[in-house]
Amino acid sequence: MVTTVKRTAALILAALWLAALPGCNMGLPDEVAACDYVHRNRRFAMNVPAGWHVQESRGVVSAFVVAPDGGAGRANVTVTVEPAGRFRDIEALARFNRQRTGRLPGLQRLETGRRTLADGHEAALATFEHAATGEAVRQQQLCVLADGLAYTVTATAAPPEAFEAYRDAFEIVFRSFRAAW
Repeated sequence: MVTTVKRTAALILAALWLAALPGCNMGLPDEVAACDYVHRNRRFAMNVPAGWHVQESRGVVSAFVVAPDGGAGRANVTVTVEPAGRFRDIEALARFNRQRTGRLPGLQRLETGRRTLADGHEAALATFEHAATGEAVRQQQLCVLADGLAYTVTATAAPPEAFEAYRDAFEIVFRSFRAAW
């Protein structure tokens, strides 16, 4: 009897330990668990284009999603997560990102807008080009405020013409992004 209780307790502890590991989707809402990638600590999830891979980071940039071809055109998506303290609403976050990118050499703003994410959060969207690295780069940012956190999802490709080749892949990430479940 004691051995059975010990085995059962050990199995329960092992299951709880496994559930805490990255990549394990136990205990998550179904729509989050269904995503290709879940970052439990920063509380975001997204689908990843076929063949792309995710590299996690411990800084403000929480994840890099990199194209399978070694980033030809340096195609990637970054997800930054920071406390939302100074951002009262989505417009404040979008304004902050416009100010932050406003200092980039050769900046050209292409479009701005709003969209509703799969999880219902409202997001600000901005597309722009710049030459901060010495060559032309196109970026598109999706900014989301959720549960005290500010998420900025940035798709990047260089040169700008390469962006169109990756647009569908970038949309997979943007369409599926879920924040602060």
